[in-house]
Amino acid sequence: MKCIYCNDEINLTISDIIPAALTGAKLRKKFVCREHNSFTNDHYEKAMIRQLDIFRNQIGLTERDGDSVRFSANLTIGEYVSQKNIIVSDNKSIMDSDRVFRMKDKQGNTVLVGPKNKLLKINGVETNKIIDLPLEDISISSKADMRDLFSSETVLHAVAKIAYEWHCYINDIEEFQEDTYGMITSYILNPEQENTLVNIVNDSHVKVVADRFSRTGSNMLFEYNDPNGNIYVIFCLWNVIAYKVKIGVHNEKLSMVHCPIAYFYHPDGSQNGVMFSVYGNFHVNATSPNVGISELYSEIKFRLSKLGERDLSKEYLQNCIAKISKELPTYEEHKISIADLLDFEHEDRIIPVYILEQIYTHRDEYLPSEDFYKNMQQILQVNERYVLTKEIVKEIIERYSSMDCDGSFITMLNQAIKFFETISKDEIDS
Repeated sequence: MKCIYCNDEINLTISDIIPAALTGAKLRKKFVCREHNSFTNDHYEKAMIRQLDIFRNQIGLTERDGDSVRFSANLTIGEYVSQKNIIVSDNKSIMDSDRVFRMKDKQGNTVLVGPKNKLLKINGVETNKIIDLPLEDISISSKADMRDLFSSETVLHAVAKIAYEWHCYINDIEEFQEDTYGMITSYILNPEQENTLVNIVNDSHVKVVADRFSRTGSNMLFEYNDPNGNIYVIFCLWNVIAYKVKIGVHNEKLSMVHCPIAYFYHPDGSQNGVMFSVYGNFHVNATSPNVGISELYSEIKFRLSKLGERDLSKEYLQNCIAKISKELPTYEEHKISIADLLDFEHEDRIIPVYILEQIYTHRDEYLPSEDFYKNMQQILQVNERYVLTKEIVKEIIERYSSMDCDGSFITMLNQAIKFFETISKDEIDS
């Protein structure tokens, strides 16, 4: 095996083909030398990941240590607005923080906001000047330019790297082939080189395939050859935006019938492939990055807004249960509260518990002959992803708090988890 960028055989390291920070799926292979692995990571991937942090947080991706993704955001508490962006992960990270924030009121006056005990340690702060602020008035927001997010040279180079390494991974290519891949590797290894190989897809057929099989935060990739001798990889990031990358050239005779396999890599770590047939000369329509961003601006913005939703996959619930189950013994011993167990400020704890409750409540309606997804659609009366309004979440929190007082909450949760585990095991056995 040799480096797919330079044919180095000695200093090979494991490359994250799609950075782990962008997908829960661990797609890795030892076929890039240390120098070029570090180069692509330092020049492209770190920057791309950092500016997508707020969306990684919304999807539910975590850092390597399992902590929630932190991002830079503007803080608003009632009428007060932070003077500069702060680093947060959610509202709870602010409420549990010992930090004091420098903010401005409507008149532009500077005020300090933070825990009372911290404020009183600051020179000049008097007890009678401190006012309580309602925690429900906390909000965080972040602004970003669409072109910086998805069509900067850094991002386009990162996309080219992902597409090329994925192509080599899928096709068991374990050395650098200059005649075939000279153009793409030259582009990847030269940050200043102007882009001519990466475009933005505006093809409805690609969107149909992605929409049909993607989950929240899924990445889709497939490749195809055109009659002119070009090899292309289509990379759809989180089903928000799709790129068409020219990987290289080929010398094979082409059939008029193509059966590309679209590979889906999901945030829960699972992956699957879907084959779709295309007759005639297969072609994916795409346009230049700047034009593509302008034309698809509204659609991209809408798809970004959907990243906070959760799909109805069994894997999503299994991951949520695993996190909750780790804390159940501590909760049952009364060492933590229901607010700590469910993290009332984070819907990734409330929604899965509510879904589990609904599955258990309607257990007599669960049909083992149908797959899990169809059962969820029937029980929850939805067609695709499941969304709860803030008002409904508030009602659920109040109800669970009431149930916690008489002990019925923990009974319901344990029974719901056991029922879910039973139906999951039955599907595996069958």
